[in-house]
Amino acid sequence: MEVNIRVLDRRELPGFRPYLLPETAAALERQDPAVAALGAVTGRSSCGAVAVRQRPDGMMDVTDLFVDAAVRRQGVGGQLLDALLQWVDTPGLGGLAADFVLREDELTAMEGLLASRGFYPAGTRSQVFAVPSSQLHVDQRLGHCFTPGYRTPPGVVPLAEAPEAALTELEETEDLPDYLRWSRLREKILPDLSVVLLREGRAEAYLLAGENELDGYILRAAASRRGAPPTAFLSLLKELLNRCYY
Repeated sequence: MEVNIRVLDRRELPGFRPYLLPETAAALERQDPAVAALGAVTGRSSCGAVAVRQRPDGMMDVTDLFVDAAVRRQGVGGQLLDALLQWVDTPGLGGLAADFVLREDELTAMEGLLASRGFYPAGTRSQVFAVPSSQLHVDQRLGHCFTPGYRTPPGVVPLAEAPEAALTELEETEDLPDYLRWSRLREKILPDLSVVLLREGRAEAYLLAGENELDGYILRAAASRRGAPPTAFLSLLKELLNRCYY
């Protein structure tokens, strides 16, 4: 398939919006110098895009990589990534990092594409939503997590203190996808910060968190097993917020 790759600017943005995150499109619209994007065109139609955002330290994060369903598995994603790698291989620019929150076959395909272009390990950083904790201090449900009067919800413990038997049972269960298993993410998380909800010795839900490069915390995975109470995530989030804050 013949594909043309072009640098995107605000004039070409309308034809490529379906392949960009809203925040990426908004950054291109206002000509943010930290954001750049490439678009793929086959014939007269746009069919995909890739975008990066430069960090203050010069490193760049791949924030977008999307190909139209009609032309997938025909090398378009690879051509976009190759063009991006060639573009960033210039003096004065730092390295390139990529991480994506995808599911099942899509995750496998993205990991394979990144690995084929020298990304290893795939997924060293993920930033889906960034929220300053100060915005949560006035929230009715979460605000008390930032006060000395906060108390840990019943059954919630840090991953580092979870019984070995509960972690073994959790690892052997089949009701969690591989990409959410704590053992797969153990190199990216902090056991003292990550939290687990236990009931009768069984780990029913957890939030796995670690540090990011910007002196903040990042939620790596959230999992709830069959039979977990509907309030599980709220209880875990309260404990996680308190631990991050203090």
